[in-house]
Amino acid sequence: MAKGRIKFKIQGHEKFALREGWLNKGLIIVPKNPSVFQGKSGADIFGIGNNMVKSLRYWMKAFRLMEEKPKEGAFLTELGELIADKDLYLEDDFTLWILHSSITRNAEGATSWYMYFNRCDEEELDKDQISQILCREITKYTEGQNFSEKSVRNDVDILLNMYSKSKEVHDPEDKNISPFNNLKLIKNSGRKYAKGHPDRRSINEWNILYELAVLMGDTKAISIEKAISDECGLKSIYQLTPIVINELLDKLDTMGYIQVDRTAGLDMIYKIKKFTPMSVLHEYYDKHR
Repeated sequence: MAKGRIKFKIQGHEKFALREGWLNKGLIIVPKNPSVFQGKSGADIFGIGNNMVKSLRYWMKAFRLMEEKPKEGAFLTELGELIADKDLYLEDDFTLWILHSSITRNAEGATSWYMYFNRCDEEELDKDQISQILCREITKYTEGQNFSEKSVRNDVDILLNMYSKSKEVHDPEDKNISPFNNLKLIKNSGRKYAKGHPDRRSINEWNILYELAVLMGDTKAISIEKAISDECGLKSIYQLTPIVINELLDKLDTMGYIQVDRTAGLDMIYKIKKFTPMSVLHEYYDKHR
């Protein structure tokens, strides 16, 4: 049987970084108008340009808030429906982190985002160096399939624009600024960019419980090292130090969701309560929104 081609997606954003207010437009309009992305009326309905509509379509899929079927049009995913119901305007940092997790895990739909946060660990890089690393990793991931290096460079421009703040003071009312700037995951020091540790206060134990639910799936145990350091692990997605991660794991242990066992060098995490990614989200929002 012939091996299928590995799916990947580079530059579907029309060179527009995600802007403040775009996702909630999609969350509001898609359920009411599933064909909004299929005709020429999208620009009027969303109140943005035609290319921006194409960009929004990309971001809704990249963050896994929306899917499309040929004869049915667009529809919100379970994640999209929940966020539309509980935090439509992305006011809670918890929601931003969940969306960040979603795109950084999406190797098929946001390939450059996946590669940057999971496979680009070098410090203090300029845009060309980041692009070179991503091209190398995408080549390995796709097993040599052809792709445009120029498109990867465009992805890098957009990614850095979305996640980093320059030294200039931005107007907080500027709708061109991406909400993901607030996560403080990338530091811009002129021509160089480096990953940074986020504000500890913006992340809580529920974010970690959600990630454990994703990582563990139907299994009942995972090693601390695997949860922290594997691809799509806590260190890659949240850029937290192992010390902070272990503090949050201990808090979840105290809350009764997991048992952290560090005796005899085991360093394991065991599920005590049954939980899934969506059950964690529902419980968080029910308690906090």
